[in-house]
Amino acid sequence: MNQKQKGIIGKVILIIIALILLKYFLDWSIFDAVSSEQGQETTSYIGRVFNVVWGYISAPVIFIWEKIVWPVFSLVWHTFELFLDWGEKNVTPIQK
Repeated sequence: MNQKQKGIIGKVILIIIALILLKYFLDWSIFDAVSSEQGQETTSYIGRVFNVVWGYISAPVIFIWEKIVWPVFSLVWHTFELFLDWGEKNVTPIQK
């Protein structure tokens, strides 16, 4: 994980903590804000921005998922299952 990715994750965690603190100390809820008319407009705008961004990045993301991430995950999972089977067949329980 590079420094930029760590920065993004850190910012997301910081935003979540800030929302929790706002709710705890000021009794401000993001859900109440979103249910207002202005909140609904903002949510709609964010949705449109997300759709435009997804339109540009969907092809590479799907390619990476299908050609790299999913095959590696499948290989690791299959190896883990084989390891569990091997363990059940070859490991003897300790007797007291």
